[in-house]
Amino acid sequence: MMHRTLSASASPSPTQRQAVAAQRRRALLITGGSGPERRGSLASAVDVAAALEQLGVESTVCDLDDLDHAALAEHDLAFLAIHGWYGEDGKLQGLLELAALPYNGSGVAASAVAMHKPLCNRVAAEAGLAVPRWIVLTPQRCDAELLERFGGRVFVKPASGGGSLDAGVVGDVDELRSRCDAACAQGIELLACEHIAGIDVSVGIVECDGAPRVLPELATRHDAEFYDYAVKHDASRRRHECPSRLDAPVVQSLREQSLRMYRALGCRGYMRADFIVDADGRAWFLEVNTLPGLSRAGNLATMAAAAGWIYTELIDHILATIPPRCTSYRP
Repeated sequence: MMHRTLSASASPSPTQRQAVAAQRRRALLITGGSGPERRGSLASAVDVAAALEQLGVESTVCDLDDLDHAALAEHDLAFLAIHGWYGEDGKLQGLLELAALPYNGSGVAASAVAMHKPLCNRVAAEAGLAVPRWIVLTPQRCDAELLERFGGRVFVKPASGGGSLDAGVVGDVDELRSRCDAACAQGIELLACEHIAGIDVSVGIVECDGAPRVLPELATRHDAEFYDYAVKHDASRRRHECPSRLDAPVVQSLREQSLRMYRALGCRGYMRADFIVDADGRAWFLEVNTLPGLSRAGNLATMAAAAGWIYTELIDHILATIPPRCTSYRP
């Protein structure tokens, strides 16, 4: 594990919550892990560690794969700069709950449900959001009838995962079967969803003084078939708009739907919801990230900047949402 300690010369800005920093001096910054989103987790941790130092919080950077359970007792809080499997899906949250160590982000239940797209889609539909038609893929369902029912092409993605990894638009039965067979061999569940073309839009929420605040929405325009991993990591292939140029009624709908998901899932602290806005201006729900990326160049930081926050203020707000150490039960 690497240690980062505040230097004596660092001076917090007037907006920083110094009382929180004074009470919680030692943060275990958990990142990495062995899941597909390891790269994004490590990128988040680099910037978060620097921000914590500026905020007067001593941090110990720990890769989830090397987590020493004894270290949990040596820190005042855990700061999770980790995404995807094992870190964002409720498993790490459960460990921290058992250790009674406060942490940022949502609890076990909200994290687990948001990560598993079949469950999250059901919550979204129950909350009144428009969800593209979807089905859990099995070898028996990979046929021409499925493609025809979904308009000739389907969007295939893992049931648990993010970053558009292993996702793609499929219009051929043989490719559909190949993807399904490969996933089954690895024990990975796949979804086939109705493919909807449009503008990718993300909406961030951060709690401020106990109430969720919706940040300016981020629209991403690109020429790819969908917002894939390559486009997400190549700024030359996409163009961000924050706030977006979408019509006011569409923006209002996106904000309201994001708040509904935040409350329906029982999220805590912050989250990011992703949508597709089609040519008719209808917003279609895609997914929720309960631990969205926290790099300075990431989507949440971009939306925070549009709200007038510098990066350390975003991290400071997130720090302030971490509950005190307690032994009371919460889902």
